[in-house]
Amino acid sequence: MRRRALVLATALTVAALAGLAAPTIAAERRAAAGPGIVGYVTADSRYSGQSISGPVRRGPQGRLEVRLPGGTWFECGRSCSDTLRRQTVDFWRNHYGSGGDGPGYLQFRR
Repeated sequence: MRRRALVLATALTVAALAGLAAPTIAAERRAAAGPGIVGYVTADSRYSGQSISGPVRRGPQGRLEVRLPGGTWFECGRSCSDTLRRQTVDFWRNHYGSGGDGPGYLQFRR
């Protein structure tokens, strides 16, 4: 019985410490990314297994912008993840492939 109580107390202590560390880790990540970062998005390619992540900020006009891998900030269109996807992992497919993937309202997955 004492062993079970000790294991339970240890598990609760570890969970509490992890809960305290999570906001600290998130704050450190925001500080390292730079001022003005409001979050991160991940974009998955519709045509391959590629994915990419990037930070999001409020631009000078107050609209959301996503940072491309080269450091360029690009204003978000319908969504920041869709803009990141179109400008990176699906760039060539959208510009020189089959004429683009359309507005993206319907997505059929196998």
